[in-house]
Amino acid sequence: MEIRQLEYFLMVNQAGSFTRAAERLFVSQPAVTNAVRSLEEELGIQLFDRSQKLAVLTAEGRIFCAHAEQVMQGISTTLDEIRAIKNLSSGKLRLGLTGFAALPPVMRLLKIFRDSYPNIEVELVESNRSELLAQLIDDKLDLVLALGTKDEKTPPALTQLNLPAQEMAICCNRQHRLRRKNSLTLTELSGESLLIPADNAIAKIWQGIKISISHSMQSRHATTLMNLAALDCGLALLPESLAITNEELTVIPLEPAILVIPIIFSKTGRHLSHAATTFLDIARKGVDDHA
Repeated sequence: MEIRQLEYFLMVNQAGSFTRAAERLFVSQPAVTNAVRSLEEELGIQLFDRSQKLAVLTAEGRIFCAHAEQVMQGISTTLDEIRAIKNLSSGKLRLGLTGFAALPPVMRLLKIFRDSYPNIEVELVESNRSELLAQLIDDKLDLVLALGTKDEKTPPALTQLNLPAQEMAICCNRQHRLRRKNSLTLTELSGESLLIPADNAIAKIWQGIKISISHSMQSRHATTLMNLAALDCGLALLPESLAITNEELTVIPLEPAILVIPIIFSKTGRHLSHAATTFLDIARKGVDDHA
């Protein structure tokens, strides 16, 4: 049974004759007759009473017609929904986001996507990087935004798009003795109490730093560390673009600069949705414009 046969059958019923149905379908009358006859043979029933001048449904034909109309309506609805997804006037983007990847440039990227495609539902799933990447591989997420480092090696199961690098900075209470520094070297942090982000990429950075520091607290949430730093509970190590949004902090650049890279991860070899593909295209354009 083919969709074309159902279409021809329904048009014959609507038009009341095979000839008029052919005219409306812009096909030959024999094509319509053969399609309906083939359908009748497949079903083993007669759909139209051909003893009359007009094409009139038989009792079996009336039953079949009701179901055929439902089938065609379902197909029409499905095609409309698919077109809406392709045109990005409908759909969903499942985006994983680590706590320290929510940088202003990343938020601007989300705003551009939201403004361009307001009918796409964006679901933000926030967790640590390891958990989000596991969900990405299990096809529970479309994309993951996390921080990484310059020399990071990506597993073959993942594909990454690097966004512009971000500088780390030290954030402190406005009355802290270091507040007037234009920059800080790593050696100047020796012995200080630091508030460290519980983030994979930043943790790797500190593993390679050979200075004596006191890790007073760790948190997954940048807001928590900024609030603690504002209360003079220690120096917070945070991406500079994120820290400068808090007016209660003094933000001091590091010298030499320490960089982290926002990365958009996708699953290698997976067919991405139109929403996910478009999000990546917008991100790539931003990277190209920044270059």
